[in-house]
Amino acid sequence: MLGDLQKVVSRNEQHGADDFVRAANQLLVHQFLYADRPVHREHYFLVTANVEYFRNLFAAIGWSLIYQPDEAYLGILPQGEERVLRLRLDESLLLLCLRQQYEQKLESFEVEGGKAFTATDELLRLYASLTGKEIPNETRLKEILSLFTRHGIVERGKVEETDPKNVPLRINPTIRQVVVEDYIGQLEALCDIDSRDEQSGVEEVASDETA
Repeated sequence: MLGDLQKVVSRNEQHGADDFVRAANQLLVHQFLYADRPVHREHYFLVTANVEYFRNLFAAIGWSLIYQPDEAYLGILPQGEERVLRLRLDESLLLLCLRQQYEQKLESFEVEGGKAFTATDELLRLYASLTGKEIPNETRLKEILSLFTRHGIVERGKVEETDPKNVPLRINPTIRQVVVEDYIGQLEALCDIDSRDEQSGVEEVASDETA
């Protein structure tokens, strides 16, 4: 792969080897990069200008490069058995609820540039309605949203002073990459899990494509 890097760098006048390494590291850390995020933009355009190099690079370590130019994002997903991310029950349920919200807003033409907008109050109402389970407390919700933010699934907005607990959320189109089509069936299956398992902290699989 070092030989491939030297070749691609030799054809690139604006970027050196360190730039390619940083872009690859950004993908490994954040998993998804977006053209409209200033912190991602430079790396996004470097990768998109050298898609085949990065596709081969990540294929060598068992990852697939996903590039969606229409929605201006790209990312990596592990292949095979590694595509399964084991999540706690509340994480899995919230992830599935986010996919449900995304689809509802898509059907209502409320998606802008591939992104859907919601807030934690709306998300938790859906969670309670669909699952019949107690919603995560404020601390736990922050932990889960931090996890999803790290993976580029959602982004948190600035809260209003008059409603500080209702956090604005942007659901990114990557939700469709990490939650498979049968998300309603998965949601129903997880809701049938015995409460004893839930209390014991058993990890569950949200989907076989969760990154």
